[in-house]
Amino acid sequence: MMKTRKKRSEIAIESISRLVDMEYEPANGELNHIHKRLTDGRKEFEQAVTKTMDAVIQMSAMDLQLEANVKNVESISGSVSNAVGAIRESAESTAEISTEVSKAHENLTSTMIEVSDESGKIMDGIRHCEEELTSITELSATAISTARGMQADIYGLVDIIQGMNDAIDAINAISAQTNLLALNASIEAARAGEAGRGFAVVAEEIRGLADETKSLTGRMGNFISSIQSASRKSSDSVDTTVAELEQINENIQNVWEITGHNRTGMDHITDSMSSLAAVSEEISSSMNELDHQMQYVNEQCGNLKGNADDLEASSQSIAQLVEPSREIEKHLDESVKIMGNMARDAFYMLDNEIILNCLNSAVLAHENWLGSLKEMARTGKLKVLQTDCTKCGLGRFYYAFRPINPEIVGIWKGLEGQHKEFHSYGTKMISAIRGGRTKELEQIYEKAEGCSKGLLSDFNKLIQKIESLTKARVRIFE
Repeated sequence: MMKTRKKRSEIAIESISRLVDMEYEPANGELNHIHKRLTDGRKEFEQAVTKTMDAVIQMSAMDLQLEANVKNVESISGSVSNAVGAIRESAESTAEISTEVSKAHENLTSTMIEVSDESGKIMDGIRHCEEELTSITELSATAISTARGMQADIYGLVDIIQGMNDAIDAINAISAQTNLLALNASIEAARAGEAGRGFAVVAEEIRGLADETKSLTGRMGNFISSIQSASRKSSDSVDTTVAELEQINENIQNVWEITGHNRTGMDHITDSMSSLAAVSEEISSSMNELDHQMQYVNEQCGNLKGNADDLEASSQSIAQLVEPSREIEKHLDESVKIMGNMARDAFYMLDNEIILNCLNSAVLAHENWLGSLKEMARTGKLKVLQTDCTKCGLGRFYYAFRPINPEIVGIWKGLEGQHKEFHSYGTKMISAIRGGRTKELEQIYEKAEGCSKGLLSDFNKLIQKIESLTKARVRIFE
């Protein structure tokens, strides 16, 4: 019984020393607890390694981007300073042109004033003549309008008188019929004797009324005849007046023709003045715009100067961030290397799955890097590209961890030379673009692509070998 318990204890101690999986026996007590603490600690160590590795890779990328941005800001700052100088030169040249234009405009204005004075005198005479003609025309038009209105009224009056004559004739006809009816009524009343006496009285009254009506219409006819005679005389007078007014209008037209010659001459002068005024207006507009632009340019010069100063200060501030960033990257890199050395110890040995994840991430980063190189070859434009093989995703991992397993070591060591060669094509691509050697770009990329195929092939071999070791429950660090 003692031997069995001792054997179990020795197995537990050996499992703890190698930190491999073991069955927790109740008899082992504290050994089970120690084994669990150590395995839990190794898992936490694996997480720390993964996060630190990610941090150093991201820090490296940030440093690279930061350095590129500092250079860009410095370049932009220089461009802004040059632009400010160019704008100032342009402003001085514009000021000289503005002075010359101002002098020309003054001369033109003086000439326009002289021409305007002469044309003003002529226009005064024409205006006076036109005012007189306008007054006469208005009076003539009013008189003709009034006369024609009177003529229309008289014609209407004649029509009304004719209508009244027709009405009187109708009344006379009615009166004759009424008289005839009264006579007939008297005859019938006489025949009726005593019974028709009252009716005879009414008939007699009606006949008397008819006679009075006939007498009245006779007098009205005489009156209307007098009115009709007067209306004809008025109509003749109005016709004469209209004819005379029309003759006045003809005379006025003759006067307009006389003034037309003066207006023709004045039109030529007016056209010349309009042309001069248009030129003057354009010059004035140009000068106003020039003044506005000069003010704007001066304002922009001040703004650009301020922006250039701010840009320079920002450039210095960004540049100051580079050194602390590099220091942080250095400390993280050292931490990763320390962790790499610790990974050789059984207590901190990384699981193969961690290595596989890092290799898969390295493959993805490698493909992205090659894609950036292809874009540079296609466009001939620079992009931010990591050319230091020790600072890319694979380089950080590769130089921090050294596998021990003999099946892995050979492939692992073979990666270094290919990896350095691959990154060298990035340096060559940047140099060719900066030197304007565009014909070399495609050739550099093709070589990089060929090198990439060899690297990816070794990556796949390494991944397959690690997966095989994992199935055999063997770690690459043992």
